[in-house]
Amino acid sequence: MARMRSLILACLIAVLLAPTAFAQAITPKKEAAPQSFTEVCADKSEERGRLRFCDDYFTHALGTSADPVLYLRDRITVLRAQHEAKATESYASFLTAIYITAFLSIATIVLVLSERRIEGISRWAIGTASAALLVMVGAWAAGWLGTYRAEHAAQVELGLLRDQIEVETSQRIANGETVTMAEVNKWTGRLNAIGERFAQSYSGTAAFPRFRRFTNE
Repeated sequence: MARMRSLILACLIAVLLAPTAFAQAITPKKEAAPQSFTEVCADKSEERGRLRFCDDYFTHALGTSADPVLYLRDRITVLRAQHEAKATESYASFLTAIYITAFLSIATIVLVLSERRIEGISRWAIGTASAALLVMVGAWAAGWLGTYRAEHAAQVELGLLRDQIEVETSQRIANGETVTMAEVNKWTGRLNAIGERFAQSYSGTAAFPRFRRFTNE
């Protein structure tokens, strides 16, 4: 009799718990919302003093699908740093050429207007030689200015492209989507266009080509 009661009680418990278990089985599990980059990249943002994306954010959200994004971000960051360094160097060279031009101009004026002459050299010969030197230094200065503009333009364009990649990818992540091949091709095409524009601009900036600029990069 006691065994019968235990069996009936067990059946009643099973009947009462069955709907709950069935409901739990058919209820779809909610996926965890993706973390915000402000949380994942908090250390980097604090270090830089402004909001910045980081590799961990894209890797955690996209897995191996983040590889094209990570590669493009790294490539763009390296290129942008190189252009920034070259732009700074070119601008410094431009200023040096300006100082030399100013010094030669003043020296020429003083020599031409002065009563003193260098023995064996006429005043007009000095003026002509100084003018030729000024033209050469002026062309040198113009070349460095053009180089600075080309480097700086490429630097700005690369920064804008990196921002575009990061923002569009983060929007994909927020929508629970992944990066498409069409987007990767779009970003790669824009990167190639920036490189082509820089090469064209750079090639016309100096009378003496600097081929080492395009090596090991």
